[in-house]
Amino acid sequence: MHKKSVFLLFLVLAMLLAACGGGAVEEPVAEEPTVGEDAYRVALILPGRADDVSWNQAAFEGMNWAKETLGANVQVDVTVVEQVYDVADIEPALLDYAQQGYDMVVGHGFQFQEPILKVAADYPDVHFALGTGFKLAPNVGVYDVKLGDGGYVMGIIAGMLTESNIIGVIGGLDVSEIHRGHVAFKLGAESVNPDVTVLNSFVGDFNDLSGAKEAALNQINAGADVLWQSGDGIGIAVLNACAEQDVICMGNNANQNDIEPEITVASNVYAWGPMFVQMIQESQDGDYGDKHYWIDFANEGQQTIWNEGLSDLITPEIEAKVEEARQGFVDGTLDLGDLDAIEIEG
Repeated sequence: MHKKSVFLLFLVLAMLLAACGGGAVEEPVAEEPTVGEDAYRVALILPGRADDVSWNQAAFEGMNWAKETLGANVQVDVTVVEQVYDVADIEPALLDYAQQGYDMVVGHGFQFQEPILKVAADYPDVHFALGTGFKLAPNVGVYDVKLGDGGYVMGIIAGMLTESNIIGVIGGLDVSEIHRGHVAFKLGAESVNPDVTVLNSFVGDFNDLSGAKEAALNQINAGADVLWQSGDGIGIAVLNACAEQDVICMGNNANQNDIEPEITVASNVYAWGPMFVQMIQESQDGDYGDKHYWIDFANEGQQTIWNEGLSDLITPEIEAKVEEARQGFVDGTLDLGDLDAIEIEG
């Protein structure tokens, strides 16, 4: 057969095979979505899962809210990195996004403090955000929650609901944010119930669910009939323990009322969105860094969300006391002082 005829024969066979699906046809590769040149890029690095109904989800939802809110004026692209919990993994994650030239790199947890300060010194043109902490730098801002305010309100609720006059609070690590909340919880309970005894436990890890459940059961066995919790992933374990023992509990970080709706009367909710908007805007304006950003009752970054399904437990007297305290924090007439300086057993 002539060489040209052979070539044509192979060409026709190849076309037939491709048409019938009998050949190995390479699929077109979808292109990555392009990022506008003027887009503001944020890397949100979380120590846990973005759907944990707690500390991480509150930040995830808050950043998405900020993205949508700013969208009319500026494109904000958010990259979310989950479960960067161990300190050994934090610095490489920060470096990754700093080297890529992200505008802001967010480390959502106290354990990010030292790694952020180290990396920020080498990347002065990148803005870094530390979720709770106390150390600042020219390109580092610390965002935090006045958990003392929310803890005080949760203490009021617990102090007025208890029948045994024993209540409890369980946290992860005894770091500043959590410590302030626990001290204020005790002060809030005592403000409405001078006879109350407040049990306090720190598990020592924000992800130790078994330890948190054990601590909750220990407090319940000691007579506690109302519990609160403040510690990332451990919160759900505390709620589960309370549900098993039919003990009233309260949520924290995100709205956790639906996790165990039969026993969860309210949640102290963090709304980070407006604060993230402020931080991004200041970053764009060149005014960012070397300062603290707070969420509290005054800017609605902290909210008390009632469980309407348990409204029969929330008397008008409880609602009035909670509103009185909330308003006192808003207008500055209620000042709890230096909560970090007050020791608490646990």
